[in-house]
Amino acid sequence: LYINLSWTPTFYAEQYGLSIKESALLSILPSVAGAFGGLLAGNAADYVIERSGGGLDERTAVRKAFQAIALLGPALCLFTLANDMPSAPFTAQLLLTGAIGMQAFNCAGYGAATQEKASKWTGLLYSVTSLPGVIFGSIGVALTGDILDKTGQDWSSVFSLVALVDVVGALAFVVLYNSKREFD
Repeated sequence: LYINLSWTPTFYAEQYGLSIKESALLSILPSVAGAFGGLLAGNAADYVIERSGGGLDERTAVRKAFQAIALLGPALCLFTLANDMPSAPFTAQLLLTGAIGMQAFNCAGYGAATQEKASKWTGLLYSVTSLPGVIFGSIGVALTGDILDKTGQDWSSVFSLVALVDVVGALAFVVLYNSKREFD
């Protein structure tokens, strides 16, 4: 998320020769898609949990499914960008919009998972477990610049690496997560 949102205007400027203003305008839609994706995911997850009985197994399945969408969907979009860079910026914008929109499904996956793991300690648990992601996401923003410098501005390397991290994260969450309350 950090890399996509931080570097998108630069990507449009370097890849398609757009001005900063044009790049900034193309960068707005992914953020809007993220807001709508989060709202859609939260409501859809609540609906599915309510309709399925809301037990431990159902909540676990919903969290895993939404987190898988939040990571595998963007990975697919980014692998597509990495392997077949579109000739038109509009096509790239659609893929990046899809990536951010689906990444927002995280709010019904990992984002809601901490509330199920801990009642009164939810905020602390969320902070502690998301801190490594924030740190590595921030490092990733700087590392992206280094990768681009070393590869002659090859965005395929950046998109492939981010997609790979998304796939590994999705697999880890789907294999390891359950909704069982751990802290009270």
